[in-house]
Amino acid sequence: MKNQIIVFFVSALMMGATMTSKSSAAMTRVKFTDFFVGETYQVGPGMKPEFNLSESIQALHGNTVEILGFMDGILPRDGMHFMLIREPTALCPFHTSSFDWAAFMPVFLSNSTEYIDGPIRIVGRLDVGQKTDEMGLVSYVRIYDASIARAQ
Repeated sequence: MKNQIIVFFVSALMMGATMTSKSSAAMTRVKFTDFFVGETYQVGPGMKPEFNLSESIQALHGNTVEILGFMDGILPRDGMHFMLIREPTALCPFHTSSFDWAAFMPVFLSNSTEYIDGPIRIVGRLDVGQKTDEMGLVSYVRIYDASIARAQ
């Protein structure tokens, strides 16, 4: 009987460890600095640098990721799409002639939201590669089917 109890507890511990590693492997936290290798700052109109997506971000394509940032104040127009920016700014990053391409990413939500002031946490499916959306905005990294919450 004592051996059966020990085997039961060891089995339970092993299952718990396996479940923990699977759930932590299912979601990876990424940072804006993980997106590219090399220069990402555009110094003027039409002066976009040659982009090199990092191998680590490309390897996460299609996976669930978590990222922290700030909601750009211009969007969401429909509550389902907005730009996540690395840090709050008084200037719109899309209405200036120079900006850092690694400082923002489009986020497409699974449920609509209102504007959230302050730091936020996004969890969703990472999409990597150059795309132009229906508004004509070019992006290299996006998150789809996202959930949003205030960052703790």
